[in-house]
Amino acid sequence: MVFYYSIRGGQCLNDSKDITLSSDDIICYVGRDKHENEHLIKYGWPGDCWFHVDGLSSAHVYFRLRNTDIVSSIPVDDLPPDSVYDMMQICKNNSIAGCKLSSCKMVYTPHSNLKKTFEMESGAVTYHSTKLCRYQRCDKDRQRVKELEKTKSKDVDVNYYEEMKANERRIVERKKRQRKGGDGLYDPLQEDIKATQQKATRQGDNESGLDSGLAALEGLSFAPVAKSAAQPEETDGGMDNVADPDEPQWVQDEQSRALEPSDDVRFLRERGYPAKEAAVACNTIKSRVLALHKLYNPEYVDASSSDIPEEITMARQEEKEVLLAMFGEDEMATFGDIDNENCLDAALPITAYEPPDRYEEPPPLMLEVYVDNGIAPMYPNEPPVLALVGGGFSEGHLRELTDRVKAEAAEKGANEPGDPQIFNLLTFVGEAADQIVEDETAELEAAKKKRLEEQRAAATKQREADAEKRQKDPALVGSAAFANDAERRAYAKDIVAAGTYGKPGGNDGAKKNAPRKKYHTGVSDQSLINDLFG
Repeated sequence: MVFYYSIRGGQCLNDSKDITLSSDDIICYVGRDKHENEHLIKYGWPGDCWFHVDGLSSAHVYFRLRNTDIVSSIPVDDLPPDSVYDMMQICKNNSIAGCKLSSCKMVYTPHSNLKKTFEMESGAVTYHSTKLCRYQRCDKDRQRVKELEKTKSKDVDVNYYEEMKANERRIVERKKRQRKGGDGLYDPLQEDIKATQQKATRQGDNESGLDSGLAALEGLSFAPVAKSAAQPEETDGGMDNVADPDEPQWVQDEQSRALEPSDDVRFLRERGYPAKEAAVACNTIKSRVLALHKLYNPEYVDASSSDIPEEITMARQEEKEVLLAMFGEDEMATFGDIDNENCLDAALPITAYEPPDRYEEPPPLMLEVYVDNGIAPMYPNEPPVLALVGGGFSEGHLRELTDRVKAEAAEKGANEPGDPQIFNLLTFVGEAADQIVEDETAELEAAKKKRLEEQRAAATKQREADAEKRQKDPALVGSAAFANDAERRAYAKDIVAAGTYGKPGGNDGAKKNAPRKKYHTGVSDQSLINDLFG
């Protein structure tokens, strides 16, 4: 049983300030218990906003737009302040511990940022990225809570799955109308921009679509550089076309691939396959995608078939509707044939992955899915062919990441045959990519620590050798016996500290007649003291 509330709307903020929402435009609903929360997590819409008391048990409260024919979502930072206030009051009031506090911390984030793993308890969630979470303090407002409770209603007969699918169809239809110019008046400027973008996508000018990703990745392998530093290859500009060891590994791989004469081999190397394997595959199979299929699945046989069961076709169409609803407005995402419902080939960004600073702004990490043209005719009853490009990963790490996602796809296909895989694989790739970065970071830290220890040991050994040399030959006490000026001055301080300068006998009356203590190590003493006090 889901509880529904009527909350206030208002003018949105920031880039959405031209949108004003009324109470009728908003659906606010709350899960009754953890089992119902689990149901709501599963069937949430991409544009929903999720509210919860941070650090305490509470109901899951959802903000949803009623009419997605106009706009499918509003960014969390743009929500009307009154709407956010009401949502937090409802959430706080539906927390056993939170409702007793005068103030508590709230968290809200897009529903798509919620992360649910198999081992979690019912109703428990975490986040793909905490950067998408927003936090606010919520003070108890009894008067507003009473007003909200009066609007509370129950609806026990809701088919959440059908509602979710209907929303996805509305979003897809709206985007189709926008592409065909069915909304609003004809705008020649917008039409010119669209035509330019479409032309760029077809011609591959490094500015849009899959061509942008491929062109930006012109070159990612553990394959050796074709020319050594001793035998550089001259480019038209006369510069050495050799990988710079100070550059990130993905840049070195890119420079190495630039020497590759075959576009098809370069295409496969960009996806983590070694040069030799890529060359053999391209020599035996002329199509680069089929060659990719052969490397991805060595047992590959041509499985082209025109007799595809209707249930598979319907499953593909539904999955494509979901992907279009999620990525249709993303400039980085591309689809093989966006208007053909049966075509599922796509290149989708891994939005949960953020490369470390040491990668120096690499191209985005993309997951390529190949299903059409006989590649995986029975998907989702068989795994798709997958490839990964970009993200700042070396060719070796891309291969490792591909192997991981391949194993995940095979396991999921075996455990859940017939279920769509692509969205779950996007989530898995983000987690696996972060793990590879963490492992690499740990290796770099360990190597750095080892290098520093070796340098300290070498410096200590050198100092001991220099000291032994000075003891054997007092004539070398001068500057020639020191590795640098700082070491010489430090030695001078030791000389002064060890000697006694002043009146004979010091301050002790019992030793007034004692001879003055002298400290002399050679002719260099005077120059050392001059260094300190001159």
